[in-house]
Amino acid sequence: MIWNFILNPQAGGGKALRFWQQLKPLLSQHNIKHHFHQTQYQGHAKVLSKELAEQGERAFVAIGGDGSVNELLQGIFESDCDLQEFVLTVAPQGTGNDWARYHHIPKSPNAWLEFLQAANVVEHDVGVVEYGDDFLQQHAFINMAGSGLDCHILQQMGCAGGKSLRYYSTLLSSLYGYQGRTLHFKRLDDSSSQDVARTVLLSMFCIGRYGGAGMDFSPKAHHQSGVLHSVCVEDMPFLKRLFSLPYLLNGKIEQHSRVQAETMRALLVAGEDTALFQCDGELIGELPARLTLRPYAIRVLTRC
Repeated sequence: MIWNFILNPQAGGGKALRFWQQLKPLLSQHNIKHHFHQTQYQGHAKVLSKELAEQGERAFVAIGGDGSVNELLQGIFESDCDLQEFVLTVAPQGTGNDWARYHHIPKSPNAWLEFLQAANVVEHDVGVVEYGDDFLQQHAFINMAGSGLDCHILQQMGCAGGKSLRYYSTLLSSLYGYQGRTLHFKRLDDSSSQDVARTVLLSMFCIGRYGGAGMDFSPKAHHQSGVLHSVCVEDMPFLKRLFSLPYLLNGKIEQHSRVQAETMRALLVAGEDTALFQCDGELIGELPARLTLRPYAIRVLTRC
């Protein structure tokens, strides 16, 4: 197997580039066959992975964070190839590294090389969001998609530069200023499902557990569950928002009185006014959107 390393040199405020400089000689010492590609602009990882996939490459490593993984995945998704032919992993050098956290992927070069050599390959579910005019645009995600406070935070903070502390400081200020939005939800995998309107603080649709630089949004989520784990946090006053933060960290979010958790294979989400959605921590577009789950769609490396 020949691994294609795609590096975002800006990821993690330069951590990704320093990681590669340490990893490169180790790969040669251990005779790991590989090609190296460095992105030149935002969105370049998607272009590179699409081109490489169509040229026959099948093993990819994103050196960066969750956004780097999503870009790489989207390029493969937009190619004319079957996702199940690919193996994807990450060298976690970004801000949140939430997908890597779920799969217990190490950060240091030596430990990461051991992880690569162990090559524990498993199948992994992939989510797809359809949006835009007539739902003709599509975007894939491998960890989670969402709408609400998460999108507001991403808008406010811009590039985190590898500083998860910046995410948390933006979160605290947003908890005070953000106004909850009314969203409409309709399951598409249940013919008897009705449109449900909720004024929400946050709505997440999860394949993995973690988001927002370590928050445990969906403790029951699993990469092979075959369903999306929906976590809807209803709006609440500022002080209750503040005192509810521990639920996002202690694995007990589903026990909160203002949280609705359920599973589904497909749903429609719409807003009463302009509302954005994100995939794997990257702002993608506006609601309405249809979300579907493709079970066992791609292969990944894991320590789960």
